[in-house]
Amino acid sequence: MQLRSLIRKLLSNRRSRRAVIACGAIAGLAILLVGYFILTGESVPPAAPEPTAAERFDEQFASLQKSDEAVVRMDAFEIDDAMLQKLASMDRLNTIQVDVSSVSVGTIALLAKMPKLEQLHIRNAVINDEMLAALAESPTIWLLNFPSAEISPAGIKHLEKMPSLRQLRLGIKDGDNGHGRAIAELSSLRSVHLIRVAITDEGLQSLAKMPRLESLYLDDSVITDSGWQWLFEKNPQLHVHVNQQHHDRDPQKH
Repeated sequence: MQLRSLIRKLLSNRRSRRAVIACGAIAGLAILLVGYFILTGESVPPAAPEPTAAERFDEQFASLQKSDEAVVRMDAFEIDDAMLQKLASMDRLNTIQVDVSSVSVGTIALLAKMPKLEQLHIRNAVINDEMLAALAESPTIWLLNFPSAEISPAGIKHLEKMPSLRQLRLGIKDGDNGHGRAIAELSSLRSVHLIRVAITDEGLQSLAKMPRLESLYLDDSVITDSGWQWLFEKNPQLHVHVNQQHHDRDPQKH
């Protein structure tokens, strides 16, 4: 009785009646198609396969070649080293943001030679000291984002050669205060974001001495409450995030 009442109510409204009729037509068509395939013995055509990473890359790369776009973002699928080399051949690019399964030192060297490259974001691929040394030859890059780095404090020192470097985001396996002290020597930096780096109160004091630092994001640090209190007393203008959140004492919250 309730179902009959609901149907009667739907049919009494013109818009609802049209919707019911349309749904019925679609259902009827689906039944007819299934019956056809059963009677003829033909199989239902399979759904089209999802495009591979190579196919998606080729499509976007072809489109990029026909445009004057200077920004590349391929982080919805993972590309390989050879694909990244193709992107490095496009001199007009100023931003590359990609997920890469692995990357070679040779490809990093090609990226460093790009005349207009300003931002480089590489996720998934492990970045090492040798790659940082090759990348340090770039005079134009001002932002580096490497969330999967396996680098030493000595490797970070290579970045001192980069005159334009302003923002650095690093996820460092087994990172510690030694990495923090090396980063503190990069006097051109205005923004630092460290992930999986066990910075202590001592390391925080090293970072706080950076002359141009405006923004400090620390994930997975081991800084105490007194360490943060010291920071905000000494650097009240500093914008601070801890584990992706504003620190409660950050006066620069937005």
